[in-house]
Amino acid sequence: MKYLRTIVALALSTALLSAQAEPMQDALDALKRQDYAAAAQLLEPLARAGQAQAQLRLGSLYYHGHGVRESNELALQWYERAARQGLAEAQFHVGNMYAYGHAPVAPDQDPNRLAAQWYFEAASQNHPEAQYSLGILFLTGSGVLQSDAEARKWIDRAAAGGHADAKRFLQGR
Repeated sequence: MKYLRTIVALALSTALLSAQAEPMQDALDALKRQDYAAAAQLLEPLARAGQAQAQLRLGSLYYHGHGVRESNELALQWYERAARQGLAEAQFHVGNMYAYGHAPVAPDQDPNRLAAQWYFEAASQNHPEAQYSLGILFLTGSGVLQSDAEARKWIDRAAAGGHADAKRFLQGR
């Protein structure tokens, strides 16, 4: 009887996982077809349920205005939800939103400091674009204390990860 319960529990778990996987795959298929409105409809319930990949992709739809009304506010909300779950790509996008002035900041906050914090989170997970962006912030002293050594460390890591601009930067030095 104990084995039967285990088998039933495994079957139910598998069914629940595949039930979530199907809508996500459908959303990814819609994105590939550039049917952004359908993708947004499929992603929203998954994002609201806490699925980080769905939150990231929904944030991108809002950021670019694909299939939904363009909204930096909603893009940031979805990116941040995914970023707080540790998704490096989302952390990088949150950093970009602060670095490029697409996210609101309080008068006493430095948007470059916020960008650096998010870039650091993503860079620590070996995200080459975040590593390069963080390196540039260290190089220029934007939001962080200027440090050629820290800049070189992060840009070297980005180049090792295949980041083309980081490789060009290192060749030019």
